[in-house]
Amino acid sequence: MREPPGKPLPARREPIRAGETAPLFVLPAVATDGSRFELDLAEWLGLGPVLLVFYEDDGMPICTRELRAFAQEEPLLAAAGIQVVGINTNGLGSHERFQERDRFPFPLVSDFHGEAVKAFGMWDEREKKSRRGVVAIEGDGRVTYVLSHFNPGAVNSFAGIFEALGLA
Repeated sequence: MREPPGKPLPARREPIRAGETAPLFVLPAVATDGSRFELDLAEWLGLGPVLLVFYEDDGMPICTRELRAFAQEEPLLAAAGIQVVGINTNGLGSHERFQERDRFPFPLVSDFHGEAVKAFGMWDEREKKSRRGVVAIEGDGRVTYVLSHFNPGAVNSFAGIFEALGLA
């Protein structure tokens, strides 16, 4: 991970809160077509709001359901100008296999060392990886919504996310 100049990413023990400024990162990612690229969060925010979807592991049943749920809603989110980005601590090879199998309509970011995950407070210390959660960020970098534990089977979780995004 390359830190943006002058923007260190300190780890947080608690999840970031709405109203705070999102930590910026530049990390490798895998696009829907399997190609690799560097995702610069500042550049993406320049295009509009970003919904960061933190998940534990590529290919695990509950994480697959989580990302498939966001993939299903991606047309609605895209129509509202909201960009979806999946992020966890798996490597690029794992992300490539996951994208090849499921073709999510959004990139999967590899935060192999967990620096960005920790900076957002989405680190599971016991498991030593990302927890499942969602962070909505406005184009100006301000966090507008945080769900520190996302359960893809809970309809209320989606209702809260869509309400916070102004889509409900």
